[in-house]
Parts: sequence; structure tokens; C-alpha cells
Amino acid sequence: MVRCFIAIYPIKSEKIYKLQQEIGKLIEGKEVEKENMHITLSFLGEINDKEVEKIKKKLKEIAEVTYKRNIILGKIKFIPSENFFRVIAIDIIGLDDIVELIKKEIGGDVKPPHLTLFRVKRVKDKSSLLEASKKEIREEIFVERICLVKSTLTPKGPIYEIIESFELRSH
Repeated sequence: MVRCFIAIYPIKSEKIYKLQQEIGKLIEGKEVEKENMHITLSFLGEINDKEVEKIKKKLKEIAEVTYKRNIILGKIKFIPSENFFRVIAIDIIGLDDIVELIKKEIGGDVKPPHLTLFRVKRVKDKSSLLEASKKEIREEIFVERICLVKSTLTPKGPIYEIIESFELRSH
């Protein structure tokens, strides 16, 4: 059994790293490390080897009918809500079609696409945090592939490993 998720991985963005530094001063929590930055499309949980093979086949089919594209990093969002949150993330604009196909063909815990910045333990300055969250990131990122990623939990945090990467169609 392997713990897996479907994602756009890795994501590299100086704008995101700067935003993390800014928000990090206002909360106590665990930031997502630069090397682990990703956009979650579906969390699959623990799956066996047979399921991994089925999912790889479905992801290949999805990639064959889905185009490479620019997506937009939108606004900061608080999960589950602004009043009570455990996660600070960024909304993603431009992946709805892929997410719908994954939901229909594979399933898992499919949520609106987001990029997690922090797991929050405590907020030091909520008003400054809410103010900082009003800024739109508005950065475009070019997406060429989707990945099936293995996540191994360790005391120092998760270790991600790409099981397989699926290149999207060219226009």
C-alpha cells in the first residue's frame, strides 16, 4: 500500500516563497517546503499496486485529451473557513476541466485545486493576516503535466516521490 495523490508537481515560484515569508511572521505552523510545493488535484490515500496501475492508465487517458495551459494563482484561501482554519492555501484558476475528469474517472478526495502554503497551529496577528490575504497573487504558471505522487510521512514531514508523470497534449 502506498499513500498517493494526483498533483501538478513541483511548483517553483519566487512570488510564493516571498508570500510564505510574509505570512510566516503572522502565524505559528508548518510551511510547505519549496521542494514539496504542488497543486493538489485529488488525494487518493492508501492504495495497492493494482489500483496504482489502474490510476496510471486513467491518468494517461486524461492527459491525452487535456491540453497544456497557463493557470493562474489566485487569492489566498483559508481551509476550512476564514473563521476557523488549519490550512492556508492559494486558489488555482484554470484546472476545472482536469479536476472534473479526475473526479469522474478516478475519484479520491477531489477538492477545488489549491496550492497549500501552511498548516496552521496558531495565528499571532489575525487582522494583518486577513489584510495580507486580500492581495491577489495573479501569477501565471505553465502546466505541462500531471503527476501521480507517492507521499511518505516522516517525523520531519512528508517525502514526495513521483510515481509517474503524464504529459498533457500540445495545442
